[in-house]
Amino acid sequence: MLPQSYLDSVRVPKPEPVITDVTLPDSIQLGQTFTLHVTATNRGDHADMQIVSVAFPNLTRTDGIVTIQKHDFKQTPVFIKAGQEIGAGYVGPQRIVAAQYPAVEASNRPWEKGVTSSIELAITPQSEGRFVVFVKAIGLPHNGDQAHWPSDGIIDHQDEFVSVYSVDVTKT
Repeated sequence: MLPQSYLDSVRVPKPEPVITDVTLPDSIQLGQTFTLHVTATNRGDHADMQIVSVAFPNLTRTDGIVTIQKHDFKQTPVFIKAGQEIGAGYVGPQRIVAAQYPAVEASNRPWEKGVTSSIELAITPQSEGRFVVFVKAIGLPHNGDQAHWPSDGIIDHQDEFVSVYSVDVTKT
């Protein structure tokens, strides 16, 4: 066991993920594909891991609808399927829940201070109406309000705040 005086002197890093840019069109016609570009930076201390999540609450699947065009993350982005087990409760007690909708998660492990990464997705909505996208970033260790972005707004199925973006899909 380490002496308490040593433990008290160890500074725990505080990552600060920030989504610095989200680019997508305001509207498209049904049948068209649009590009979603998300950029994130770690403005805080070194993160053991930092995740950027792009979720699609009005989809039940992403196959044939969402493709990864390019990214510069250290790890290959992964698709989360609706119903797949995912972690939840970063702020409270952690638990496992079933994803209510699909997502794409991109991560750097580690993510150093000041490093910026981005992902570009091609999306072809299958119906007209408002196509909704949730975007968030989480830094680990998750040890304070600065470790997730955004810091307020809509709560998603993982009990995390998300920023909401949308594209109006109209008939051709």
